[in-house]
Amino acid sequence: MKIVGFPVDVSLSQDGRIVGGQRIRQSLVQTTLDLIQAGDVEPSPAIIASIAGVPATVLFQHFPRLADLYEAAFDLSVSRAFDPDRPVDRAVPLAKRTALLVSDRAQTFEQWLPVWHFAQRVCGVAPAVGRGIAHLRQQLRERVAVWFAVELDALEPRAREPVLDSLDVAFGFERWMNMRDRLRLSPMNASRTWRFEAESIVQRAFTGPRQSGVAA
Repeated sequence: MKIVGFPVDVSLSQDGRIVGGQRIRQSLVQTTLDLIQAGDVEPSPAIIASIAGVPATVLFQHFPRLADLYEAAFDLSVSRAFDPDRPVDRAVPLAKRTALLVSDRAQTFEQWLPVWHFAQRVCGVAPAVGRGIAHLRQQLRERVAVWFAVELDALEPRAREPVLDSLDVAFGFERWMNMRDRLRLSPMNASRTWRFEAESIVQRAFTGPRQSGVAA
């Protein structure tokens, strides 16, 4: 599944129908994402079309399947929220890097929480969204490996994957969702709690016998 933003800009095209069609398509995708971020976990075609200012028939001309529109809105959200290529300063001390990663993910995950709820709701009718979640999970895991590359590279090969597994769970989206949705912590308290937990896990992962043995 491609994680992309809007398609190629055709604003300089001489064919007004192409330009108009592209703008309508972009408007439908943006409207769907706006509704999702406002808390509508499964926006209906009628509401999307109405807010976008087009008849429902036009919506289905551009997106014959509602699942395709859901997928496009999900892709757009991911492309805006997550940058897999953003550089990480590996020279920053471990404790500071841990705090920075918690802060970065807390802000990103909080903004993305409505999209997560949407994805959970519609993955049955839009399987590509489910595949997109799986792809995003892998991206997030790879980013954790980048943030802690110095320490992970210092581990014995057989210890690296178990430690990375622990870090992946510790910094994963479910951790934030659990604190916000299940424990009902405020964003500030959730961030404070998360930092405390993450620092403890990182400390155990990269100090003492774990550096020379398999992580428990």
